[in-house]
Amino acid sequence: MKKTILVLYASLFFASAFAQRVDLDRFNFTASFRDFPNEPLPTEYKTYNVRIEASPSLGLGYSAANLENMISIEGLKKVSGTGHITILAMLDDIVIEKTETKERVQVTKDKNNVEISKSFFSTEMTYSFSARATVYDYKGNTVTSNYILFDRENKRTYKTPEFSNPVDAANNFNNKALETRSNLAKQLVNGAVSNLNSYLNTTYGYSIQKVNDIFWVLNNKKHPEYSEQQKAWNNFKNAIVLMNPDEPLDKVKEKLQPVIAYYDKVKTLYPGSDKEARKLRYASYFNLAKIYLYLDDPTAAMREADALAMNDYDESDGRSLRAVAESLDEQLKKNNASTRHFPVVISSFQSPVK
Repeated sequence: MKKTILVLYASLFFASAFAQRVDLDRFNFTASFRDFPNEPLPTEYKTYNVRIEASPSLGLGYSAANLENMISIEGLKKVSGTGHITILAMLDDIVIEKTETKERVQVTKDKNNVEISKSFFSTEMTYSFSARATVYDYKGNTVTSNYILFDRENKRTYKTPEFSNPVDAANNFNNKALETRSNLAKQLVNGAVSNLNSYLNTTYGYSIQKVNDIFWVLNNKKHPEYSEQQKAWNNFKNAIVLMNPDEPLDKVKEKLQPVIAYYDKVKTLYPGSDKEARKLRYASYFNLAKIYLYLDDPTAAMREADALAMNDYDESDGRSLRAVAESLDEQLKKNNASTRHFPVVISSFQSPVK
């Protein structure tokens, strides 16, 4: 009899739980890790040097050394002599393709509804610029050949302010020609060097990433799972703040075990097919997939993502999370690594000995 009553109470408890509305809210957090290069260099390649050759006609007014200082590859060491790789950037001159007068006609109406036309004139200059980079190693092998930073075929335009007659527009252009060319040169060169820096870091660097992400947390105080959900969220927050790109994940993994165990339990506590149960399972699969991603375990993340997709609630999130996990798996394998959390001690890197 007592057993029957206990079963009845349990049934009533879960019936009450399912009756409670499942309100999921986004809770934000930040995670950090070290990104891997798209094209990893040989393991022993740890240093680099930079050479920039700029056309004299650019008239930059500052030395190539200043431009070279703008290049910094995170996770590698810049050296003044020969590095494992050398980055050679070539900045060509600005070519003026044509100049022409442009007229803009403004039509208005006076108080008598009579149309009045007024012309405005400007001088428009079409120009082009080219810049490229080559990367080769200390053995003379080409690593990257003629990476385009600016394409000569991509024509650009500069336009003077508008004037009431074409002569004033032409005079303004001619009087400020040197200043205009100098300003354009600085903008183009800075853009080229910035493009190069981004390319080098994406291709060969180990940049530190800090990303903002979300957890789905039950936020209905009347639901019997509310306090446990909030506890899991707080435990997660306390663990994720310990994450450091330069340190192993051991401490974080240890503190996340109760969180993982809780979400695994929720999946079995609410097995029903009703919407509220599916939403609770969705949050569990979603949060577990995120945890495993940041613990650098793409296999486990894919498992949770697949389960989410089959849960019949927001299937697209499952597909998206699997794609992220697959990308991480590929990245780790390409770099022969098991984690994105490791120290980079640049001071210990030495230039190659020929």
